[in-house]
Amino acid sequence: MNIKIGSGVFERFEGYRRAVVLVKGADNSGEDDSLMAKLRAAEADVRERSDLADYKEIPRIASWREVFRSMGINPNKYPPSVANLIKRTGKGTDLPFVNKLVCIFNVISLRHMVPCGGDDLSVVTGDLRLDVASGTEDYVPLGKPDVLEHPDEGEIIYFDDGNRDVFCRAWCWKNGDRSKITKTTTDVAINVEGMPPVSLEDLKAIGDELAEMVREHCGGEVSVHILDDENDSLEI
Repeated sequence: MNIKIGSGVFERFEGYRRAVVLVKGADNSGEDDSLMAKLRAAEADVRERSDLADYKEIPRIASWREVFRSMGINPNKYPPSVANLIKRTGKGTDLPFVNKLVCIFNVISLRHMVPCGGDDLSVVTGDLRLDVASGTEDYVPLGKPDVLEHPDEGEIIYFDDGNRDVFCRAWCWKNGDRSKITKTTTDVAINVEGMPPVSLEDLKAIGDELAEMVREHCGGEVSVHILDDENDSLEI
C-alpha cells in the first residue's frame, strides 16, 4: 500500500507539500481530559487573535481559498476545512470531542491554521492518491452512509484507487464516511497540508508536534514523512 500524489497536483500548485504522520497500533478509545484542555486552549487562542474578524484574509487560509477558486469551487459556499474550523471557533462554538485522534487533528488545525485530517487504513483496498478526479469516483459523505455522490471532473480528490472510493472531496473540503476515524481505529494516515506560505520547516515542525501528541495520548508506532514534487510517494 502506498500514498501517492499525482504530478499534476505539483504542476498546478507550486510549493505544495504534505506531511504524513503514519500511526500503527494506536489506542483511540476513551476520553482524555488533558487533550480536551489543549483543544479548549487552542480555541481560546484563536478567539483572541486580532485578525479573526477578517479570517478569510489570514495568509494560511487565503491561500486555500485561492486553491478552491482555481478548482472552480466557491470557497464561501464550500470552505476549506481549516476555514470552516476557524469560523466556527470564532463564533464561540466549542468543538465536540469525537475521539482522541480527531481531537488532535482539531488542535493542530487551530494552532497552525492548516488543514489536517486522517483516514482509517483498515478500509483501504489499493493505494491512496491525491490526484485529479475523473468524476466517476464514488463519494459517501461523512455521516451520510446511505448517500452516494461523485466528485466533479477536474476536482482534486484524495481517494482509494483500489475501489475508487473518495476519502476527501475538494482536496480538504469534506471527508468521506467510509474511512472515518472511530474509537476502534488503530492504524491511520494523518495528513497535514502545506500550501505556501507554509514553509518546509514549518511543515516539518507541525508534523513532529502532531506525532508527539499522538504518542502521548494514543501510543502506537508513529513516524513522520514529507511528500513533495521530488518525493511524491510513500510506502505504508
